[in-house]
Amino acid sequence: MLEIWGRKNSSNVIPVMWAVGELGLEHTRYNVGGSFGGLDTADFRAKNPKGLIPVINDDEFILTESNAIVRYLCTLYGNELLPLKDARAYAIADQWMEWYKTTAYGPYIGLFKMLIRTPVEKQDSAEASRYQNTLESHLKLLDSQLCGQNYVGGNDFSMADIPLGSLAYRYFNLEIERADLPNLAAWYVRLCERPAFQEHAMIPFGRNLEEWNELEKNTNH
Repeated sequence: MLEIWGRKNSSNVIPVMWAVGELGLEHTRYNVGGSFGGLDTADFRAKNPKGLIPVINDDEFILTESNAIVRYLCTLYGNELLPLKDARAYAIADQWMEWYKTTAYGPYIGLFKMLIRTPVEKQDSAEASRYQNTLESHLKLLDSQLCGQNYVGGNDFSMADIPLGSLAYRYFNLEIERADLPNLAAWYVRLCERPAFQEHAMIPFGRNLEEWNELEKNTNH
C-alpha cells in the first residue's frame, strides 16, 4: 500500500493527496510536520535526510518533493482522468509544474504565510502587497494560458492543474481584493466541481494564525 508522510493541510502535501484522490489510490497517510512535529526523528530522516514533507513509500520505493511525487504517481498509475501517454502533452504539463515551483510558488507562499501564518502584530502590509502584486503578475500569464481552453495543459485535466490548482484554492479564499483574471476564475470553478479537489485541496485555513492552528488539529484526520 502507498504510504504518505505529511500533514493534510501542508501546501506541498495537498497536491500529492489530490493526485492520490484523482487516481483512486489506496493509501495510508501519517501526520508529520507543522504542529505534529516528527521531522527530526531518525526514522523520518532515514526516509528524507532533508527533513521535509511530503515523503512517499510505494512498494519500498521512497520519493520526496511534491512535484516529483505527482509526476511519478501520474506516470505509473495514470487513469482516464490523468492521461499522459503523449510525450508532448506530458512536456507541456511538466513545463507548467516547473513554472509553478520556480515562479509562482515563492510569492504565493510568501503572501499566504504573511496573512495567515504570521501573528497580526508582526504582519507587514507593504510586504504582503509586494507578494500579491508579484503573484498576480505571474497569474496573468496563467490566465492567458487558460484562454480558449479548459485546463492548464489543454482541454483535458492533467497533472499540470494539480499544483497550480492547490495554489488557486488559497488565492481565491484569502481576504484580499483580487485582480480581474476571468480565465483563471473560470478554471477554478471547474476545479471546484471535482470530488478529489473538494476532498484534498479545499481545506479551510482560517483567517489568522490562531484559526490556522486550530484548524490544523481538526482537519488532519
